[in-house]
Amino acid sequence: MKKNSFLLIGYSNLARKRIIKTFIENKITFSVASKSFNKKIKGAKEQFSDYEVALSNSSANIVYISLPNSLHFNWAKKALLAGYHVIIDKPLTYKLSETRKLIKLAKKNNKLLSEAIFFNFHDQFKKIINLLKNKKIISSIDVNFTIPLPSNKSILMSKKLLGGVIMDMGPYAATIHRIFFDKNITYSKINIKKNKQKLPISLELTIKYKDNECHCLFKFGGKYTNYINIFTDNKNFSIDRAFSPPDDIKLHITTINKNKKKIILSKKDNCFKNYLFELISKINNKKYSYYYEQIESDHFFRDKIEKKSLKNLIN
Repeated sequence: MKKNSFLLIGYSNLARKRIIKTFIENKITFSVASKSFNKKIKGAKEQFSDYEVALSNSSANIVYISLPNSLHFNWAKKALLAGYHVIIDKPLTYKLSETRKLIKLAKKNNKLLSEAIFFNFHDQFKKIINLLKNKKIISSIDVNFTIPLPSNKSILMSKKLLGGVIMDMGPYAATIHRIFFDKNITYSKINIKKNKQKLPISLELTIKYKDNECHCLFKFGGKYTNYINIFTDNKNFSIDRAFSPPDDIKLHITTINKNKKKIILSKKDNCFKNYLFELISKINNKKYSYYYEQIESDHFFRDKIEKKSLKNLIN
């Protein structure tokens, strides 16, 4: 594998708990640019307190942007113009037009651009796809990802920083559509609930396709719930901890066939590491077109959710 190194812009909770940990465990060279954290960061080759200075002086070739949503587009654009490959925390950008501008710039400069969605890189998803064998046998999917209401100080609850459930969890809805369905929608019902500040805190989707359907609930406020249930004519599959699979325990898939329950264990697995290593492989082989298509398709789907017009969506 060719030598690659990362410049992490931002020092978010995800950066501290998952990204840097994965860098260190896998001996990946990285630097960090943070305006708010000045202490020495374990394992970092270089540290910067200014993002512009970091982009100009870093020896890295890949930038990972882990900043509030409102800053994604601006710093991704600067990083691409500076000649870096770019990975961005979900959501990639706020507006579909911004995403398309970044794709155009990435293509022009022959650089990778990716939205960091990686729950589906866990071993349990590999097992589900193998168990299904053919996605056409799916009759319906039921999804519920509910988290307790975040603090008012949380970025998730900030209109200024472009928080809200559609920005935070909408990319998951798009990914479910892409992985399991990815075909024309015949009917959709979208229910979005907002708080007093007009910030979306609940997103409920009912989507019907020609031969199957999907129901999704993504919500801030309620008992923590995190599952994907998949139904076929003769089998049911249930995945727990679906959207945030931990890397230090074995997870399980529950299958029910003719009222007989079976538990299938997945191995301990780091889905972020799997995602990261796939991106590094694509960078080494200069294969980026799939990611351009994926992020535009996913953002187009999320844009349709916000406009409540999924029934008119044609892939």
